[in-house]
Order: sequence, then structure tokens, then C-alpha cells
Amino acid sequence: MDNPKVFISYSWSDQIHQELVKHWADRLVADGVDVILDIYDLKEGDDKYAFMESMVTDPEVTHVLVICDKVYAEKANARKAGVGTESQIISGEVYQRVKQSKFIPIVCEFSEGEPILPAFMQSRMWINFSSSEAENENWEQLIRLLYGKPQYLKPKKGKAPTFITSDTPIPTSEAFAKFNSLKQAVLQDKKGLNHYRRDFIESCITYADGLRV
Repeated sequence: MDNPKVFISYSWSDQIHQELVKHWADRLVADGVDVILDIYDLKEGDDKYAFMESMVTDPEVTHVLVICDKVYAEKANARKAGVGTESQIISGEVYQRVKQSKFIPIVCEFSEGEPILPAFMQSRMWINFSSSEAENENWEQLIRLLYGKPQYLKPKKGKAPTFITSDTPIPTSEAFAKFNSLKQAVLQDKKGLNHYRRDFIESCITYADGLRV
């Protein structure tokens, strides 16, 4: 199995957030994922915008994790700084390939119960990493997604039932219909139960006669 190659797009919101992103990157590496992160892979003298574009568009990069917090969303929506440039590249890729799942929003914050996401990712399915509990709960989901090994697989389509494919309709048995009438009469304590009983018995006799050789 080929190991996934992942680029992490995020904003340098503050030192705590940077350390959190590094923690996620290190944890991914420990699970066999080839992670590309600026603090590890962007060197002095490199063009950071060319680096961002190459990572987003590189066909060898199987997924781009978009770490979404308030600062990232604000910069992306306003097209500010590196995140703004990066988001323009990502949004172009997203809108050109709507059905692909290369870009995975990782939600770090909520506002009034709604995830904080940049505008170009509002319609995307996201993974909740807003707390350490959420991270641990959803970590397997992320790893399975990166490796293309979902927990639930659609079963193989079977054949249509015989009663659908058969050209001959199955008639309703008269005895069965009379029995249901008798049962309802008993349950509802109707008068003339003997009539219902006689109808049922006669239908059974008729059915039995039909079986004669």
C-alpha cells in the first residue's frame, strides 16, 4: 500500500496554534503519512508562494489538510498574506474539481454552534479537531480517509428477488382471505361467526379439491 502524501495549509495564528499543527503533523508521520509542513520543508531562500502552489497542485500530494480557525478564515476571505494566496490556489482547484476529496477542512473552532470555515470551503464535509477529545475521537476517521480505507463499504449489489423477476403473478389464496375475515370477526366479536367459519371451511375444502390429481 502506498503511503499518502499530505500538505498542511494553516495560518500562523499564534504560538499555541502552531504547536498544535506541529503536533498533528508529527502524529500523522507516526501513522505512516508523508507530511509536508512549512516549518519542515520550506527553507531559507525558497519562494513561499511557489512552494504553496506546488504543494496544492502537485499530483503526488494525495490530500491537502486545510486547518480552519478564525484567523485562517478571515485571511482567506480577505485574501491576506500567505493564507490569502494559498486559498486562491486552493479555491481554484476546489471549484474546478468539485467532486474530488483532495481538500479536507479540519475545523479548529466553532461560532454559535457552526464551524468556522473560509467561504470557499463552506460546502465541504469537514472533520472536527476543535478539542483534544474531538481529535482523539475523529483521528481514525482522518487516517482511514487518507489511506482510502473507509470504515463502511457499500455492499455488492445482489440480484432482484424472484417475486420481482417472475412473470407469473402469485394469486391471493381464497382460504387465506377467508381466514383473515374470520380472524377479524373473532377479534371484533361480530355476530354471525358461524357464517365466517363456514366460509373459511368451504374455501379450505375447495382449495383441497383443487389439489386432487
